[in-house]
Amino acid sequence: MSDGSNQLSAELFYRNPLRVGEAKPAFGLEEPDPSRPDHAGHMAQIVDGRDTATSLEQEGFKLLQHSSSVADFYDDQCVQDQYYPEIKELVSRESGAAFVQVLSHITRSEEQALQGKRLGAHRLVHNDFTSNLIKDGFFAALEEEGKYDMENGRICIFNLWRRFDKDGLDTPFAVCDKRTVSEEELIPTDLYNYIGDEPQGLTVEIYQSAHNEDHEWYFYPKMNRDEVLMFKTYDSLDKPFLPTLHSAFDDPSLKKKASPRESIEVRAVCFYN
Repeated sequence: MSDGSNQLSAELFYRNPLRVGEAKPAFGLEEPDPSRPDHAGHMAQIVDGRDTATSLEQEGFKLLQHSSSVADFYDDQCVQDQYYPEIKELVSRESGAAFVQVLSHITRSEEQALQGKRLGAHRLVHNDFTSNLIKDGFFAALEEEGKYDMENGRICIFNLWRRFDKDGLDTPFAVCDKRTVSEEELIPTDLYNYIGDEPQGLTVEIYQSAHNEDHEWYFYPKMNRDEVLMFKTYDSLDKPFLPTLHSAFDDPSLKKKASPRESIEVRAVCFYN
């Protein structure tokens, strides 16, 4: 936990608390209503994480030094062939898991988002999974293959976020100390893929979060392509499961024009038997 000597004040967007009788929220990767009527901005103090020693087990996140051989992170095939094995090795080393499998990746570009060609930064406080992950049968196939013991094994999912733009200034990425999160503000939400206005099958249940003044936020300014932010988005051992909430945000202290943010985020599942 930091003394807050180096921090900035920025707006984070939270989900409004559910009203009595309100249905379970649902939205797509491209939200149908860009005005976000169900969300509200709240000012938060976001601390420079470079001043603080953190861990995956305590705060839920850790900055790692890691170089990649990938020349073009927009080349999906290259990412799968080269980057996935690199990330698998990194996660195995950091987690100590018996078996690691890379699930997926997403590459974002602020510049291409303006052209409608790619997703931009996700400026909503959320977590990619909920405590219903195993209950919903997410790992059923792996259990059938004998790679996971549902009764006795532990599963963790880690996200690994890397930016690869020129100066590492535009639209930073914030993570919340999971020890400051409580069950009360977590809002299970169905995340769909949208094609036009029609949802094309449930992708996953995620957590949005209502505002909580106790949340303690961190970011790593001027991240470069040789750094990776690893953070925990699921742990079957935690009862209750309290996630590492995260969100992109706009830095109000940025005075000069910065290169548009470009980033890649990978999700990796770890099995401990």
